[in-house]
Amino acid sequence: MSIISFQRGDKTALTKNFARSEFQCPCGCGQQSLDTELAEKLQIIRDKLGKPIKITSGYRCLKHNQAVNGGTNSRHRYGMAADWRMKDRSLNPVALGILAVEAGFGGVGIYWYGNYAFVHADTRNAKATWLCDAKLHYPSTTYLKFILPTIRRGCTGDANRAATKMLQRLLGLTPDGIFGEKTENALLKAQEVHKLVVDGICGPASWRAISGADKYL
Repeated sequence: MSIISFQRGDKTALTKNFARSEFQCPCGCGQQSLDTELAEKLQIIRDKLGKPIKITSGYRCLKHNQAVNGGTNSRHRYGMAADWRMKDRSLNPVALGILAVEAGFGGVGIYWYGNYAFVHADTRNAKATWLCDAKLHYPSTTYLKFILPTIRRGCTGDANRAATKMLQRLLGLTPDGIFGEKTENALLKAQEVHKLVVDGICGPASWRAISGADKYL
């Protein structure tokens, strides 16, 4: 971890494709903070994707963090976090979240609901992963070896429902969070297309293939 301070508008390069100003607080405040490890890990992902990444939220001063309902101890306040997506929106946040874990980020959250489709990544030392399928709803998946839970027909629980909504979006279905016959049938067809085990269970291999993350791993 290497936290640097800089002034608003500083366009000094951090990596080949990222500059300091991309991570600045949008509220107009002066001094900014940033963990350079954040940009370095995002550059790893940027290199794999071969396309621009847009930082939608980087450093947040206390006032701005409160205005956007950020957590009291949000890593954004210390320059340790960024919310981001593909600039052209060509890859979904499930795939990006998988890539963020692979790149070694400590905290990774997948946000996909309404018009929101982005990933939160931060440089905390501990592991923390979560899904966000509705405003201020963050079911934790930290207890899993993989960022997304293994889900199947009839599964229940907050994290499983959130994951089911994300799977349904990937499959082109209405995201209601209920893993029923329609979702199972769509998953079976997708598994067949991707030459996976056709069992109606969405585990790590299915998540990687159906989201498109496997092309970059």
